[in-house]
This record gives sequence, C-alpha cells and structure tokens, in this order.
Amino acid sequence: MGNNSDYLKDIEKYFHSLAGKGIMLSSMDYSLILEWRNKEIPKEVILKGINRAFENSQKIHGKDASSIRNLKQCVEHINNSIEEFRPIIGKNIDKDYSLDAVDTLANIVNQLNKYIESEKEGVIKSYYLDMKEHLLTSADKNNPNILSLCVKIEEESLQTFFMKLPELEREQILLEAKNILGDRARHMTQQALEESLVSFRNEIISNKYCLKNISTLTEDNLE
Repeated sequence: MGNNSDYLKDIEKYFHSLAGKGIMLSSMDYSLILEWRNKEIPKEVILKGINRAFENSQKIHGKDASSIRNLKQCVEHINNSIEEFRPIIGKNIDKDYSLDAVDTLANIVNQLNKYIESEKEGVIKSYYLDMKEHLLTSADKNNPNILSLCVKIEEESLQTFFMKLPELEREQILLEAKNILGDRARHMTQQALEESLVSFRNEIISNKYCLKNISTLTEDNLE
C-alpha cells in the first residue's frame, strides 16, 4: 500500500485529476482518507469508488460536467467498492479507531495545505511541505496522541529550518538567544543551558519568519 504519505497524496491527486483545479479538500475529506488508511483499505479500492462516482455524475450532468466538489460526495460509491472487495480486504473494515485523533490530524493537514497554498517564499513553503510529509509519514493509527507528535515534528522541522539558514544569520540568532537567557545561564546545567538556547532560538525563528505553530492547530483555533 506504500507509506502513509503516499496513500493520502495519491488519493488526493486522483480526486483532483477528475474534479479539476481550484478545488481543495476539506478537513472532513482528509478525515475520510485517514479513516480508510487506518482501516488498511487498499487505495486502489478507494480510487475505484471515486472513479465510479465521477462516471455516474457525468452520466447525469454530461460527459464534461460534474457536480462533485468534495470527496464526501463520493462516499456512497466508495463504500460500494469497499463492500465489493470485502472478502479480500479483511476484517479491518469494521475496526473502530479514535475519530478524535483522525479528525485532529485531518484538521492539521488541511491547515498546512492552506499555508502551503498561500505561502510565496520558497524556504517557508518548503518548511510546511516537509512538516506535512513528516506528519503523514509518522502518524501511527495505534497512537492517537497526535498533538504530542506535532510538538516533536515541529521541533525537528525548526532544527532543519535553522540549519538551512546562512551561517552568519545562524550566528546572529544564537547570539540573540544567549542575550535573552542572560545571567541565568550561569546557574544552569549544561543540558538545561542547551535546551533553553534551542527553545529561545526556535522562538526567534518562528517570530522572524512568522512560522505557524502546528501543535496549537486544534478545531477551536484553526484559522
């Protein structure tokens, strides 16, 4: 079935190839894809259902026209496709997973897509693209703690972002972080000192480049 990221991207790409440009998947659409992925339904079964949905729509509205604007409108045909291949797919179809975790991940991916779509500067767009890729690849259906995963991925992404900056700029950011820490550094262990510098460094980078904090992208504060 490929890795987690490929599963989502391939379904998303196939849907867009039929629906046309200018249509973005919603958080509900991502929730559906992640639920299918977590139940280990082969993406080929999902693609077959999507194709049938568009074929049916074209029969009704004409060969070059379709009323389908989101993945939810394909669900009936996708479910039929799943039932058709149930003997092959196995028992995971009926397994329940944490919908809260799936929805949270879907909302975050959806918001990252909006940042990617609107961001013009290459280095920042790349930051969000890498974060999305890492999140989808690392998300485990057996571990519903998505927000903890986001914190970890964000820290790693900021480290990568920092290392891509010019050497002079890295030095200036580290100096600023040390100035913020000030005299407190004298009373810290080496580990505490290093962790504090990284924390201040990340805060400086986030503020300077207006990077969004994905670990706070919950349903209540999504933009």
